[in-house]
Amino acid sequence: MRPVAEQASGPAAEIARGYVSDGPAVELGAVVIDGKTEASAAVRLPLATLNRHGLVAGATGTGKTKTLQLISEQLSAAGVPVVLADVKGDLSGLSAPGEANDRTAKRSAELGDDWAPAAGPVQFLSLGTSGTGIPVRATITSFGPVLLSKVLGLNETQESTLGLIFHWADQRGLALLDTKDLRSVITHLTSDEGKEDLKGIGGVSAATAGVILRALSNLEAQGGEEFFGEPELDVHDLMRQQDGKGVITLLELDNLQSKPALFSTFLMWLLAELFEELPEEGDLDQPKLVFFFDEAHLLFSDASKAFLERIEQTVKLIRSKGVGVFFCTQLPHHVGQLTTTLLGRLPARIRTHERINTPEAAAA
Repeated sequence: MRPVAEQASGPAAEIARGYVSDGPAVELGAVVIDGKTEASAAVRLPLATLNRHGLVAGATGTGKTKTLQLISEQLSAAGVPVVLADVKGDLSGLSAPGEANDRTAKRSAELGDDWAPAAGPVQFLSLGTSGTGIPVRATITSFGPVLLSKVLGLNETQESTLGLIFHWADQRGLALLDTKDLRSVITHLTSDEGKEDLKGIGGVSAATAGVILRALSNLEAQGGEEFFGEPELDVHDLMRQQDGKGVITLLELDNLQSKPALFSTFLMWLLAELFEELPEEGDLDQPKLVFFFDEAHLLFSDASKAFLERIEQTVKLIRSKGVGVFFCTQLPHHVGQLTTTLLGRLPARIRTHERINTPEAAAA
Protein backbone atom coordinates (compact mmCIF):
# COMPACT_ATOMS: atom_id res chain seq x y z
CA MET A 1 0.00 0.00 0.00
CA ARG A 2 1.33 3.44 -0.88
CA PRO A 3 1.99 6.04 1.84
CA VAL A 4 -0.34 9.03 2.23
CA ALA A 5 1.27 12.32 1.19
CA GLU A 6 2.27 14.43 4.17
CA GLN A 7 1.23 17.82 2.84
CA ALA A 8 -1.76 19.13 0.95
CA SER A 9 -3.34 22.50 0.37
CA GLY A 10 -6.62 24.03 -0.74
CA PRO A 11 -9.51 21.68 -1.62
CA ALA A 12 -7.10 18.74 -1.68
CA ALA A 13 -6.24 19.34 1.98
CA GLU A 14 -9.91 19.37 2.97
CA ILE A 15 -10.55 16.11 1.13
CA ALA A 16 -7.39 14.50 2.54
CA ARG A 17 -8.52 15.29 6.09
CA GLY A 18 -11.71 13.36 5.46
CA TYR A 19 -9.76 10.18 4.77
CA VAL A 20 -7.16 10.38 7.53
CA SER A 21 -7.11 7.21 9.63
CA ASP A 22 -4.89 5.24 11.94
CA GLY A 23 -3.57 1.88 10.83
CA PRO A 24 -3.50 0.21 7.40
CA ALA A 25 -6.11 1.00 4.76
CA VAL A 26 -7.22 -0.03 1.30
CA GLU A 27 -6.15 2.64 -1.17
CA LEU A 28 -8.80 3.40 -3.79
CA GLY A 29 -6.93 6.18 -5.59
CA ALA A 30 -6.69 9.95 -5.35
CA VAL A 31 -8.91 12.94 -6.06
CA VAL A 32 -8.72 14.72 -9.42
CA ILE A 33 -9.17 18.51 -9.25
CA ASP A 34 -9.33 20.54 -12.48
CA GLY A 35 -7.97 17.58 -14.39
CA LYS A 36 -4.95 17.14 -12.11
CA THR A 37 -4.46 14.14 -9.84
CA GLU A 38 -3.86 15.27 -6.26
CA ALA A 39 -1.81 12.45 -4.75
CA SER A 40 -1.99 14.18 -1.37
CA ALA A 41 -5.78 13.66 -1.28
CA ALA A 42 -5.84 9.89 -1.06
CA VAL A 43 -9.21 8.07 -0.94
CA ARG A 44 -8.88 5.24 1.57
CA LEU A 45 -10.93 2.62 3.42
CA PRO A 46 -9.37 1.71 6.79
CA LEU A 47 -9.07 -2.05 7.23
CA ALA A 48 -10.53 -1.75 10.73
CA THR A 49 -13.85 -0.54 9.23
CA LEU A 50 -14.31 -3.11 6.47
CA ASN A 51 -16.37 -5.43 8.64
CA ARG A 52 -19.01 -2.67 8.72
CA HIS A 53 -20.00 -3.53 5.14
CA GLY A 54 -20.34 -1.50 1.97
CA LEU A 55 -21.76 -0.98 -1.49
CA VAL A 56 -20.09 -0.81 -4.91
CA ALA A 57 -22.44 0.70 -7.49
CA GLY A 58 -21.96 1.78 -11.06
CA ALA A 59 -23.27 1.31 -14.58
CA THR A 60 -21.89 -1.34 -16.91
CA GLY A 61 -18.38 -0.53 -18.09
CA THR A 62 -17.61 2.08 -15.43
CA GLY A 63 -15.02 0.14 -13.44
CA LYS A 64 -16.83 -1.99 -10.84
CA THR A 65 -14.77 -5.05 -11.73
CA LYS A 66 -11.49 -3.12 -11.52
CA THR A 67 -12.61 -1.73 -8.16
CA LEU A 68 -13.28 -5.25 -6.86
CA GLN A 69 -9.88 -6.41 -8.08
CA LEU A 70 -8.15 -3.42 -6.49
CA ILE A 71 -9.79 -3.98 -3.11
CA SER A 72 -9.32 -7.76 -3.20
CA GLU A 73 -5.61 -7.57 -4.03
CA GLN A 74 -4.91 -5.21 -1.16
CA LEU A 75 -6.98 -7.22 1.31
CA SER A 76 -5.13 -10.36 0.30
CA ALA A 77 -1.77 -8.61 0.68
CA ALA A 78 -2.83 -7.62 4.21
CA GLY A 79 -3.59 -11.26 5.02
CA VAL A 80 -7.40 -10.97 4.74
CA PRO A 81 -9.16 -13.78 2.81
CA VAL A 82 -11.73 -12.68 0.23
CA VAL A 83 -14.75 -14.39 -1.36
CA LEU A 84 -15.92 -13.07 -4.73
CA ALA A 85 -18.82 -14.18 -6.93
CA ASP A 86 -17.25 -14.19 -10.40
CA VAL A 87 -20.36 -13.65 -12.49
CA LYS A 88 -18.71 -12.86 -15.82
CA GLY A 89 -15.43 -14.72 -15.33
CA ASP A 90 -13.37 -11.53 -15.58
CA LEU A 91 -12.06 -11.65 -12.00
CA SER A 92 -9.91 -14.70 -12.76
CA GLY A 93 -7.09 -12.34 -13.76
CA LEU A 94 -6.32 -11.98 -10.05
CA SER A 95 -4.47 -15.30 -10.30
CA ALA A 96 -1.91 -13.93 -12.78
CA PRO A 97 0.38 -10.88 -12.59
CA GLY A 98 -0.76 -7.85 -14.54
CA GLU A 99 1.20 -6.30 -17.37
CA ALA A 100 3.02 -3.01 -16.95
CA ASN A 101 2.45 -0.46 -19.71
CA ASP A 102 2.63 3.28 -20.28
CA ARG A 103 -0.78 3.83 -18.75
CA THR A 104 0.00 1.99 -15.51
CA ALA A 105 3.38 3.72 -15.29
CA LYS A 106 1.75 7.12 -15.68
CA ARG A 107 -0.90 6.35 -13.08
CA SER A 108 1.68 5.06 -10.61
CA ALA A 109 3.72 8.22 -11.03
CA GLU A 110 0.64 10.42 -10.47
CA LEU A 111 -0.18 8.58 -7.24
CA GLY A 112 3.38 8.25 -5.99
CA ASP A 113 2.88 4.49 -5.94
CA ASP A 114 5.66 1.93 -6.40
CA TRP A 115 3.31 -0.49 -8.17
CA ALA A 116 4.66 -3.78 -9.51
CA PRO A 117 2.64 -6.58 -11.13
CA ALA A 118 2.03 -9.63 -8.93
CA ALA A 119 -0.31 -12.62 -8.83
CA GLY A 120 -2.52 -13.35 -5.85
CA PRO A 121 -3.27 -16.70 -4.20
CA VAL A 122 -6.58 -17.70 -5.81
CA GLN A 123 -8.77 -20.78 -5.49
CA PHE A 124 -11.58 -21.47 -7.96
CA LEU A 125 -14.87 -23.01 -6.84
CA SER A 126 -18.02 -23.86 -8.77
CA LEU A 127 -21.49 -24.83 -7.64
CA GLY A 128 -22.20 -28.50 -8.26
CA THR A 129 -20.09 -30.70 -10.48
CA SER A 130 -20.55 -29.13 -13.92
CA GLY A 131 -18.14 -26.18 -13.57
CA THR A 132 -14.37 -25.98 -14.06
CA GLY A 133 -13.53 -25.08 -10.45
CA ILE A 134 -13.50 -27.28 -7.37
CA PRO A 135 -17.14 -28.43 -6.91
CA VAL A 136 -18.90 -27.28 -3.75
CA ARG A 137 -22.12 -28.68 -2.35
CA ALA A 138 -24.54 -28.10 0.52
CA THR A 139 -27.24 -30.28 2.04
CA ILE A 140 -30.95 -29.50 1.93
CA THR A 141 -31.03 -29.57 5.75
CA SER A 142 -28.35 -26.90 6.14
CA PHE A 143 -30.06 -24.66 3.59
CA GLY A 144 -33.25 -24.67 5.65
CA PRO A 145 -36.81 -23.86 4.55
CA VAL A 146 -36.44 -20.06 4.26
CA LEU A 147 -33.47 -20.09 1.89
CA LEU A 148 -34.77 -23.09 -0.04
CA SER A 149 -38.13 -21.37 -0.54
CA LYS A 150 -36.30 -18.49 -2.21
CA VAL A 151 -34.54 -20.93 -4.55
CA LEU A 152 -37.83 -22.69 -5.37
CA GLY A 153 -39.76 -19.44 -5.86
CA LEU A 154 -42.44 -20.33 -3.29
CA ASN A 155 -44.96 -17.90 -1.86
CA GLU A 156 -45.35 -17.35 1.88
CA THR A 157 -48.03 -20.03 2.29
CA GLN A 158 -45.93 -22.61 0.46
CA GLU A 159 -42.87 -21.51 2.45
CA SER A 160 -44.81 -22.14 5.67
CA THR A 161 -45.67 -25.64 4.48
CA LEU A 162 -42.04 -26.31 3.62
CA GLY A 163 -41.12 -25.21 7.14
CA LEU A 164 -43.55 -27.78 8.53
CA ILE A 165 -41.94 -30.48 6.38
CA PHE A 166 -38.48 -29.56 7.68
CA HIS A 167 -39.80 -29.53 11.25
CA TRP A 168 -41.27 -33.02 10.87
CA ALA A 169 -38.03 -34.40 9.43
CA ASP A 170 -35.97 -32.76 12.16
CA GLN A 171 -38.19 -34.17 14.92
CA ARG A 172 -37.53 -37.67 13.58
CA GLY A 173 -33.82 -37.17 13.04
CA LEU A 174 -34.10 -37.50 9.27
CA ALA A 175 -31.26 -35.83 7.38
CA LEU A 176 -32.39 -34.16 4.15
CA LEU A 177 -29.19 -34.42 2.14
CA ASP A 178 -30.41 -33.96 -1.41
CA THR A 179 -33.55 -33.30 -3.45
CA LYS A 180 -34.44 -37.00 -3.51
CA ASP A 181 -34.61 -37.04 0.30
CA LEU A 182 -36.92 -34.03 0.36
CA ARG A 183 -39.10 -35.49 -2.38
CA SER A 184 -39.53 -38.77 -0.48
CA VAL A 185 -40.52 -36.94 2.74
CA ILE A 186 -43.10 -34.82 0.91
CA THR A 187 -44.52 -37.92 -0.77
CA HIS A 188 -44.80 -39.65 2.59
CA LEU A 189 -46.51 -36.71 4.30
CA THR A 190 -49.20 -36.53 1.62
CA SER A 191 -49.95 -40.24 1.97
CA ASP A 192 -52.58 -41.60 4.37
CA GLU A 193 -49.85 -42.75 6.77
CA GLY A 194 -48.14 -39.37 6.67
CA LYS A 195 -51.36 -37.49 7.38
CA GLU A 196 -51.63 -39.44 10.63
CA ASP A 197 -48.05 -38.38 11.54
CA LEU A 198 -48.98 -34.72 11.18
CA LYS A 199 -52.09 -34.77 13.33
CA GLY A 200 -52.01 -31.95 15.84
CA ILE A 201 -49.47 -29.76 14.03
CA GLY A 202 -51.24 -29.14 10.74
CA GLY A 203 -51.05 -30.88 7.42
CA VAL A 204 -49.62 -30.74 3.93
CA SER A 205 -52.26 -30.22 1.28
CA ALA A 206 -51.93 -32.15 -1.94
CA ALA A 207 -52.09 -28.92 -3.97
CA THR A 208 -49.26 -27.23 -2.04
CA ALA A 209 -47.19 -30.42 -2.09
CA GLY A 210 -47.69 -30.56 -5.86
CA VAL A 211 -46.38 -27.00 -6.25
CA ILE A 212 -43.29 -27.78 -4.15
CA LEU A 213 -42.60 -31.02 -6.03
CA ARG A 214 -42.89 -29.29 -9.40
CA ALA A 215 -40.53 -26.55 -8.19
CA LEU A 216 -38.10 -29.26 -7.06
CA SER A 217 -38.22 -30.82 -10.52
CA ASN A 218 -37.42 -27.45 -12.10
CA LEU A 219 -34.54 -26.96 -9.69
CA GLU A 220 -33.13 -30.39 -10.51
CA ALA A 221 -33.32 -29.58 -14.21
CA GLN A 222 -31.31 -26.37 -13.56
CA GLY A 223 -28.47 -28.19 -11.78
CA GLY A 224 -29.85 -28.38 -8.26
CA GLU A 225 -29.46 -32.16 -8.24
CA GLU A 226 -25.69 -31.70 -8.70
CA PHE A 227 -25.43 -29.02 -6.04
CA PHE A 228 -27.41 -30.43 -3.11
CA GLY A 229 -25.72 -33.29 -1.30
CA GLU A 230 -22.49 -34.29 0.39
CA PRO A 231 -19.64 -33.62 0.98
CA GLU A 232 -20.72 -30.17 2.15
CA LEU A 233 -18.46 -27.14 1.86
CA ASP A 234 -16.49 -26.37 5.03
CA VAL A 235 -16.61 -22.59 5.33
CA HIS A 236 -13.24 -22.57 7.11
CA ASP A 237 -11.70 -23.47 3.73
CA LEU A 238 -12.58 -19.92 2.66
CA MET A 239 -10.50 -18.37 5.44
CA ARG A 240 -7.02 -19.62 4.63
CA GLN A 241 -3.74 -17.80 4.17
CA GLN A 242 -0.94 -18.70 1.81
CA ASP A 243 2.56 -17.30 2.37
CA GLY A 244 1.07 -14.63 4.60
CA LYS A 245 -1.51 -13.53 2.03
CA GLY A 246 -5.25 -14.07 2.31
CA VAL A 247 -6.55 -16.59 -0.21
CA ILE A 248 -8.99 -15.13 -2.75
CA THR A 249 -11.89 -17.48 -3.47
CA LEU A 250 -13.62 -17.03 -6.82
CA LEU A 251 -17.04 -18.65 -7.11
CA GLU A 252 -17.68 -19.55 -10.74
CA LEU A 253 -21.06 -18.15 -11.75
CA ASP A 254 -20.67 -17.84 -15.50
CA ASN A 255 -24.07 -19.44 -16.20
CA LEU A 256 -25.83 -17.26 -13.66
CA GLN A 257 -28.73 -16.39 -15.94
CA SER A 258 -29.96 -20.00 -16.06
CA LYS A 259 -30.34 -20.31 -12.28
CA PRO A 260 -29.95 -16.92 -10.58
CA ALA A 261 -32.00 -17.85 -7.51
CA LEU A 262 -29.80 -20.85 -6.70
CA PHE A 263 -26.56 -18.90 -7.04
CA SER A 264 -27.65 -15.82 -5.13
CA THR A 265 -29.22 -17.85 -2.34
CA PHE A 266 -26.14 -20.04 -2.07
CA LEU A 267 -24.11 -16.92 -1.35
CA MET A 268 -26.60 -16.04 1.38
CA TRP A 269 -26.26 -19.57 2.77
CA LEU A 270 -22.49 -19.08 2.94
CA LEU A 271 -22.96 -15.97 5.06
CA ALA A 272 -25.37 -17.79 7.35
CA GLU A 273 -22.91 -20.67 7.77
CA LEU A 274 -20.09 -18.26 8.58
CA PHE A 275 -22.28 -16.62 11.20
CA GLU A 276 -23.02 -19.99 12.79
CA GLU A 277 -19.43 -21.24 12.72
CA LEU A 278 -17.35 -18.20 13.69
CA PRO A 279 -16.86 -16.94 17.26
CA GLU A 280 -17.70 -13.43 18.42
CA GLU A 281 -14.77 -11.08 17.78
CA GLY A 282 -15.93 -7.51 18.41
CA ASP A 283 -13.87 -4.75 16.78
CA LEU A 284 -10.72 -6.04 15.07
CA ASP A 285 -7.78 -4.23 13.48
CA GLN A 286 -8.79 -5.87 10.22
CA PRO A 287 -11.59 -8.24 9.16
CA LYS A 288 -11.21 -12.02 9.16
CA LEU A 289 -12.97 -12.27 5.80
CA VAL A 290 -14.57 -9.92 3.26
CA PHE A 291 -17.43 -11.17 1.12
CA PHE A 292 -18.54 -9.58 -2.19
CA PHE A 293 -22.05 -10.13 -3.62
CA ASP A 294 -21.94 -9.27 -7.33
CA GLU A 295 -25.25 -8.70 -9.17
CA ALA A 296 -26.77 -8.14 -5.72
CA HIS A 297 -30.24 -7.32 -7.07
CA LEU A 298 -30.70 -11.02 -7.92
CA LEU A 299 -30.63 -11.81 -4.21
CA PHE A 300 -33.66 -9.64 -3.52
CA SER A 301 -35.75 -10.32 -6.61
CA ASP A 302 -39.14 -11.85 -5.75
CA ALA A 303 -37.99 -12.55 -2.19
CA SER A 304 -40.39 -13.35 0.63
CA LYS A 305 -40.63 -11.19 3.74
CA ALA A 306 -38.96 -13.94 5.80
CA PHE A 307 -36.05 -14.11 3.36
CA LEU A 308 -35.57 -10.34 3.37
CA GLU A 309 -35.58 -10.34 7.16
CA ARG A 310 -33.00 -13.15 7.11
CA ILE A 311 -30.68 -11.09 4.91
CA GLU A 312 -31.01 -7.99 7.05
CA GLN A 313 -30.44 -9.91 10.28
CA THR A 314 -27.40 -11.78 8.96
CA VAL A 315 -25.76 -8.62 7.61
CA LYS A 316 -26.49 -6.80 10.87
CA LEU A 317 -25.03 -9.48 13.14
CA ILE A 318 -22.13 -10.92 11.13
CA ARG A 319 -20.07 -7.76 11.68
CA SER A 320 -19.34 -8.97 15.20
CA LYS A 321 -17.83 -12.14 13.71
CA GLY A 322 -15.21 -10.09 11.85
CA VAL A 323 -16.81 -10.58 8.42
CA GLY A 324 -17.38 -7.69 6.01
CA VAL A 325 -20.05 -7.80 3.29
CA PHE A 326 -20.06 -5.67 0.14
CA PHE A 327 -23.00 -5.64 -2.26
CA CYS A 328 -22.20 -4.85 -5.90
CA THR A 329 -24.87 -3.67 -8.32
CA GLN A 330 -25.49 -1.29 -11.18
CA LEU A 331 -27.59 1.10 -9.08
CA PRO A 332 -28.28 1.28 -5.33
CA HIS A 333 -32.05 1.04 -5.85
CA HIS A 334 -31.50 -2.42 -7.33
CA VAL A 335 -31.53 -3.78 -3.79
CA GLY A 336 -35.28 -3.31 -4.08
CA GLN A 337 -37.31 -3.72 -0.91
CA LEU A 338 -34.24 -3.36 1.29
CA THR A 339 -33.29 0.13 0.09
CA THR A 340 -34.13 1.88 3.35
CA THR A 341 -33.11 -0.87 5.78
CA LEU A 342 -30.11 -2.59 4.23
CA LEU A 343 -28.51 0.48 2.66
CA GLY A 344 -28.41 2.04 6.12
CA ARG A 345 -26.03 -0.76 7.11
CA LEU A 346 -23.62 -0.16 4.22
CA PRO A 347 -21.58 2.88 5.28
CA ALA A 348 -18.71 2.38 2.79
CA ARG A 349 -20.14 3.36 -0.59
CA ILE A 350 -18.16 3.37 -3.82
CA ARG A 351 -20.02 4.71 -6.81
CA THR A 352 -18.00 4.46 -10.02
CA HIS A 353 -20.39 6.13 -12.46
CA GLU A 354 -24.16 5.95 -12.87
CA ARG A 355 -26.55 6.63 -15.69
CA ILE A 356 -29.66 8.19 -14.20
CA ASN A 357 -32.54 7.45 -16.56
CA THR A 358 -35.45 6.47 -14.31
CA PRO A 359 -37.22 8.14 -11.36
CA GLU A 360 -36.11 5.27 -9.09
CA ALA A 361 -32.48 5.79 -10.03
CA ALA A 362 -32.71 9.52 -9.39
CA ALA A 363 -34.22 8.92 -5.95
CA ALA A 364 -31.40 6.51 -5.00
